Amino acid sequence: MWLGDNDRAATPVVGNILLVAVALVIAVALITLSFAFLENTGAPTPDAAFEYERTAAGLKMTPQALGTDVIVQLNGDQIASLDADAAGQPVLAPTAPGDTITVVSEDEDRQVLISREIDSRSEIGDFIAYYTFDGGSNDTLKDRSGNGNDGDIENGPNRTGNALRFDGENDYVEVSNLSAPIDVEELTVAVAYKQRGNTSSTDGVSQLVEHRWSSNEWYLETSEAGDGATSSNNYSIDYAVEFDDEVIASDAVERGTRHVAVGTYDGEEYALYVDGNQEGTGEHNRTVNMGDMKIARDFESDIQHFDGDIYEIRLYYTAFDGEEVAVITNAMS
Repeated sequence: MWLGDNDRAATPVVGNILLVAVALVIAVALITLSFAFLENTGAPTPDAAFEYERTAAGLKMTPQALGTDVIVQLNGDQIASLDADAAGQPVLAPTAPGDTITVVSEDEDRQVLISREIDSRSEIGDFIAYYTFDGGSNDTLKDRSGNGNDGDIENGPNRTGNALRFDGENDYVEVSNLSAPIDVEELTVAVAYKQRGNTSSTDGVSQLVEHRWSSNEWYLETSEAGDGATSSNNYSIDYAVEFDDEVIASDAVERGTRHVAVGTYDGEEYALYVDGNQEGTGEHNRTVNMGDMKIARDFESDIQHFDGDIYEIRLYYTAFDGEEVAVITNAMS
């Protein structure tokens, strides 16, 4: 009888243990479901994955997966902003040797998700030559393209941090025997600069860059007598692919302000852009050869010296469309 009472007394205890176990199972299931829900709907995971493809203008980056909104930077400067759902939308980075591409989260943490240094020719644009004016010796302008097209700095233009300052009188840069990785049939030339004073040339012209081989030449120059010059505070930019054939002249450009001038030519058509805006086009059929180049001075005689700062020059062996021009203009501005 006593043993039977003890058995009956144990039944509620076992029941309570079973109830606690069931409650624990339910709690674990609810916690697991909660974590799964938060993972799908909560704060995004800060990560990024891209595919990379070389183009004539630089490295094209196509996001495959983005866990958050991101900012794409080239050498610390923003070139694009991508939402988390922007997979498949490419970004073109106008890369050169020594550049760094960084992708950071757009939230307040600015977490670095990707840092990629460009050190291979398979990751840069179709450069003939690439000059920045923020380093090097007092008598050599270093070609950053890797093609060895260094320039000789003549008569001592002053270095002003990130530019060479030309006096408009007698200083310039000369590059002899330009070389390119392939036979050149097209070209794009881009110059970031600021003209400070009037040209000392009697014809009101100063050269940004001029290239010559045999009796042929192409150039980007500023003109105070051009159609676009309407006052003493502005000038026009002229571009020609064969002197002295048809010249494209820009509208008025403000003196004392940084600008980016781009001339492009595909062997049949050529176009001039200023600060990303197309100023005009022309047609001309000719071959494109490599020769010598002068920066801030004319070839024919010791005239047309540039008075101002030159920050960057890019010379490519490919003609660019408007979108590619806009990309390099943004990077050089």
